[in-house]
Amino acid sequence: MTLFKQNGMYPKDNVFQIYYNIGKRLPFQVKRSPLGLKGSYDEAYRYSQEGRTFMVESLKIRNKTYGTAYGYCMIDGLRDDNNEYMKSYEDGTVPCAGCGGWVLIDIPGVDMNEVFPIHGPEFTLQFGKYKGETIAEVYIKDPQYILWLTNSDRYFRIDINALKEFVKNDEQLQIKSKTGIKDASKETTIDDTITFGKYKGLTYRDVYDKDPNYINWALENIHTIEFDLKSFENILNKKNVEGE
Repeated sequence: MTLFKQNGMYPKDNVFQIYYNIGKRLPFQVKRSPLGLKGSYDEAYRYSQEGRTFMVESLKIRNKTYGTAYGYCMIDGLRDDNNEYMKSYEDGTVPCAGCGGWVLIDIPGVDMNEVFPIHGPEFTLQFGKYKGETIAEVYIKDPQYILWLTNSDRYFRIDINALKEFVKNDEQLQIKSKTGIKDASKETTIDDTITFGKYKGLTYRDVYDKDPNYINWALENIHTIEFDLKSFENILNKKNVEGE
């Protein structure tokens, strides 16, 4: 049990919140991409070992979520003890550890599935506006919330297929759900509106015009949305032609 969000995190977390959320395990590797720098909006880069990351080895905690974190800098996954960025910090202090914007990259020697298990339909949420309700109960009245949750926090994983089967086989939930399952299961096309994340409110087509890498990332990594891939064929083919 953590002090914050059970078995999940948001990119707004600081190093100390991540520490609690992973069960106080040490060491752990983290990364921060402040707005305006490379990777701020690139999810693939943000959660990769590419660029500058930090291995946190110990912490001195004050007021639960603040204090000092100690460790070493890594560049592209390799330890860099001579990094210029760290010269202004003494004793291996991790800079800005109490600031938001950190994400977890790795916990060496630990199976991430153990730390962040896949939640079934009867798991009770410990946070947010539906705190105290099961995933199945939320799904039947607000399926988009479940989709948003899994897409906004890569460490909070839900077995969507098991969830759908559970609701379909429960008579009472089936009555309450009405069109919930149908809406949540509808294939998403390029002209549908994004209902989560930084591009919420825009269509996938609009986002492709300004950030094609985001669409490519979404198609490859968001497994809780059933994409109608045929509707994305034109822009994907266009990208391939332009890249030749």
